[in-house]
Amino acid sequence: MWVITVFEQQDVRIFEYTNKEEATIALQSFSKNAVLSYTK
Repeated sequence: MWVITVFEQQDVRIFEYTNKEEATIALQSFSKNAVLSYTK
C-alpha cells in the first residue's frame, strides 16, 4: 500500500493508494509538506 502523509499547520492527513502510479499522480496535487511512502 502506498501512503501519502500531508503535514499541515496542526493537522496530519493520510491518504492510502493501492498502486504507486496513482499515488505519484495524487502527490503532485499536494503542497511541499507531503511525503510518499510504502508499507506492507
